[in-house]
Amino acid sequence: MITVAVDHKLSALPQWSDDVIPVQIYGLDGRQQGNMAAIGNSLLDPVKRLGIRISSAEFDFMTIALAVTAADTFVQRKTSADGWTRDIKLQVSLHQPTVWQSQKETLEKALHFLSGDLWNLEIKAGGYAPPNPYTRRQRYRLTPLRERNCISLFSGGLDSAIGVINFIEDGHIPLLVSHAYKGDKSYQDKIIRKLIGRFSRFSVNANPLSINGKTDITMRTRSLNFLAFGVVGASALSRASDLDSVNFFIPENGFISLNPPLTARRIGSLSTRTTHPYFFDLMQSIFDAVGIKVTIFNPYQFKTKGEMLRECKNQNILKGIVSSTVSCSKWKRKRQQCGKCVPCIIRRAALMTSGIPELISYEHQDLAITMRDPGSRDDLFALIIAIQKLSSANIFDWISDNGSLSYDAEIRDKYKEVFVRGIREVEQFLYSKGII
Repeated sequence: MITVAVDHKLSALPQWSDDVIPVQIYGLDGRQQGNMAAIGNSLLDPVKRLGIRISSAEFDFMTIALAVTAADTFVQRKTSADGWTRDIKLQVSLHQPTVWQSQKETLEKALHFLSGDLWNLEIKAGGYAPPNPYTRRQRYRLTPLRERNCISLFSGGLDSAIGVINFIEDGHIPLLVSHAYKGDKSYQDKIIRKLIGRFSRFSVNANPLSINGKTDITMRTRSLNFLAFGVVGASALSRASDLDSVNFFIPENGFISLNPPLTARRIGSLSTRTTHPYFFDLMQSIFDAVGIKVTIFNPYQFKTKGEMLRECKNQNILKGIVSSTVSCSKWKRKRQQCGKCVPCIIRRAALMTSGIPELISYEHQDLAITMRDPGSRDDLFALIIAIQKLSSANIFDWISDNGSLSYDAEIRDKYKEVFVRGIREVEQFLYSKGII
């Protein structure tokens, strides 16, 4: 077991060792301190720029999410017995720990589902209090909140961009929440500049800094940060606009959201669960229990990516921004979309079926060449196997392999139908390329 201890006070943190990783959170000078990892050093400034003091429950949830991100980043999977499943004891200090101690088991359950690791949370007192906000009198530029009526995740991906376009076209005035790691913000900004309508943006960076420069790249818990930053934005928005509850929209096509294992060997390790309905249900139950007045909602749970593209309510804006969006799971490595991973193939299939062109080149533009390369064709082969399996499989059992789903028969049918339609989009694309 690796212990990850997270606190804002250096004096409260243990010494680093092979089994203990100390992490300073919200470092006031923005720098790493000695033999300590760090996270959230630059995060307090954008929170203060919301101009409203965040409530303790919402701020403590962000502290939990950052602590989880620290553990997910600094504990490398290759050090575990099976090369994947980590055993992590996470100690985190909160401002009002009692509220969250009652949710310890549910949080551990959600984290295990999300990352596949074994989590043991130790919630302690003495955590950082919600910071005092900046004011206009202090001549700070604040994030506009008045009249904004919902929160929407804005990742720079194609689905989130379509969601924002549609929300604005429907008359919403959203607060867009972005988690911008290094390099992400530039392409998010390209999309922002082409949007037409009223909205505000809350953009933050967890900025994890390791002790030795070594980090794990799987980042299966990243959606917890998305939720946490959205909750902080919602806390400010509810007070600024006098809302009893705030809708938090997370636009994601239903095929990727379900993300069932395409082959038997992909169960667990290669099937991420960042926007899975079961995870959202768990988090909603936690929010309701601690009094966070936020409703998580994926409006495209039963839409394929191609359907999202075809039904986008402003096709002119969509065509102008599509080439600035990123869908690739490997984009950060080379700053170019690979074209051969599952998200890239789903993207390319959706764009083809919707007839929308994009002006980018993929690293693996020609999938026929990819098919001949044993080192590059794993995802492509997995999709082909899934297409071949479709006619004989029990669809609901298949899609349930990645997480429990609703017992309601009508909802079950919708899950099955969106999965089948998503596979068919990929099949049509691969057929057009002469792959199948």
